[in-house]
Amino acid sequence: MSPVSMFRVVATCLALLAPASLLAQQEDEPYQLPDIVVSAAQVPIRPDAVSATMTVLSGAELRASGVHLVQDALRQVPGAQLLQTGSFGGVTSLFLRGGESDYVKVLVDGVPVNDAGGSFDFATLTLDGVDRVEIIRGPASVTHGSDAVTGVVNIITRGGGARLATVSARAGTFGTRETNAGMRGGSSTLGWSLAGSLAGTDGTYDFNNDWSNGALAVRLDARPDAATAAWVTGRYGRNTFHFPTDGSGIPADSNQFSRGRSLQLGAGAARQLTSSTRAGISLALSDATYRFKDVSDFPADTTGFAFASERGSASQRWSVDAHATVRPVATTALTGGVAFERESGDREGSYHSNFGAGAVVDTDPPLDARRSTLAAYAEAVLDLPSGIAGTAGLRLDDNSAFGTFVTWRAGASWKVLPDTRLRASAGSAFKAPTFAENFANSPFEVGDATLTPEESIGWEVGAEQVLAGGKATLGVVWFDQRFSQQIQYAFVTPGAPTYFNLGKATARGLETQAALHPVPQFTLGASYALLASEVTDTGGAASPGFAQGEPLIRRPRHSARIWTALSPVPLVQLGAELKLVGAAYDVDFREFPSARVTLPAHQLLDAYGSVTLIQGDGARPALALTGRVENLLNEDYETIVGFPGRSRTVYVGGRLDWRQ
Repeated sequence: MSPVSMFRVVATCLALLAPASLLAQQEDEPYQLPDIVVSAAQVPIRPDAVSATMTVLSGAELRASGVHLVQDALRQVPGAQLLQTGSFGGVTSLFLRGGESDYVKVLVDGVPVNDAGGSFDFATLTLDGVDRVEIIRGPASVTHGSDAVTGVVNIITRGGGARLATVSARAGTFGTRETNAGMRGGSSTLGWSLAGSLAGTDGTYDFNNDWSNGALAVRLDARPDAATAAWVTGRYGRNTFHFPTDGSGIPADSNQFSRGRSLQLGAGAARQLTSSTRAGISLALSDATYRFKDVSDFPADTTGFAFASERGSASQRWSVDAHATVRPVATTALTGGVAFERESGDREGSYHSNFGAGAVVDTDPPLDARRSTLAAYAEAVLDLPSGIAGTAGLRLDDNSAFGTFVTWRAGASWKVLPDTRLRASAGSAFKAPTFAENFANSPFEVGDATLTPEESIGWEVGAEQVLAGGKATLGVVWFDQRFSQQIQYAFVTPGAPTYFNLGKATARGLETQAALHPVPQFTLGASYALLASEVTDTGGAASPGFAQGEPLIRRPRHSARIWTALSPVPLVQLGAELKLVGAAYDVDFREFPSARVTLPAHQLLDAYGSVTLIQGDGARPALALTGRVENLLNEDYETIVGFPGRSRTVYVGGRLDWRQ
């Protein structure tokens, strides 16, 4: 039985924990989880007890502001940098706290979606059906294993609730069109939700830049009795992306395109065995495929190197996690568990070339890799009525490719005054090599099965202050993180490994945030991040992008954000945000040899609004007109050399909401 088939059988069994009589929708409100954070520890924890830096973005507020993609939501996180190669659909990477773009663990309802080795493309991940996005910054491998070096992003699908259906549509600049729909319902014992979207655009380039994207998200939560809970979640995405640019950003091809498909499935169950003991099990599956195709640009285009080519890849990871939590006293939770994960990936490619003697076809050596990890972990959480809270954890990962690795984390939070909280934490993290780094076998890329994981150790201290009876908040944190054993490419001799554990770097800085909300109709906020990064050791593999003593590329030293939301009159909602991004270094590959260059600072102003024309009353839907403008001042800017950012983009649409 394949992992997909096995997963479906187990998920169905978990769903059947709810009696069939509960499937009929009732008028009662569904079971609701309390205000907790699920990404910071092995057990759900109160926000005040979290010792790491945490940001929680509300899905409802994000959709109200006209944000459709997770990448645009993450731009609200202090210090987070989202870089996209060109137009809609271009590869989009996240940099947190100076780490590499594959140093952030990405979860969808707890399901890991990173490729083996940590990379993840945010270009197509939507906010359909999302209840909230939790972002934990700092090393988090104790809780989440490999890839959680500088943070974790967990996208959480909303459960059931009061019966609601919504439909929205909008259109805008660059031939953009987008349709969204969702519904939810349930009872006190069973909740469900369903959401999906279709989007497309002609793109920002003059030719070959169409992008289409579809997504579907579903969640089912069952609570058959007070001691038992079960859930099943699923998210599916499909996209097609046409792009004219080569790797340096120069428009050069009229018909190359890629297609992608992704599926994430999650399921779990938990039961209160005794008054002090709770046990749970969860399963996760992520499956993705990617195809790239480039045929001749015109009938006579049949000469030169790779005048036509095709590549494909597929990746899959599935896991099971079983754990138990014991509360010897009400203020203490001790958790222990084991987890097993299986990763697999394959890729292939072919290239048509003609140098005058006729067309020949070259093929890449196929890559078909597998590896598995068995992990054991333990964690303690202390949450005292006095306002003191602490966490401590230890994890051992045993991987079939690189052996064993131990990570740890400890932190404390202290509410010194009713409105003042201090916190501190420290920990270690790691990132496994990619499949190519371990197993590639081509003339200019040879993997090394003996590579060790990239490592990190870091700490942070912070403070949070509530003012004016909750009408204002302040937060500040200083962090320091060091990276070692970073894997670098170096060609030595033909046939010899080309990847080595060589690099070292540091990243430290300051993150601050403040918000003022004197009345419910008005909010004003600001954030600022300072990042000081440095390459401390190239290991003899220096390059323009990784130079001794220089800052890491594509990480601006300064960044800030100012935002406001207000309702000047009933039924009217307005908002705006100004993003300020400082200068950063990058590498220009448009010339040979490539050289290190400076990307100038830039500012982006976005604004949004909605006007409710008809208020719903249960018998009829509410109708609202919506609008959003991005880069209102039409700023020229780049976050990656050769790939201009989008010019002014305007969206106009409407939304229908049915509520009961």
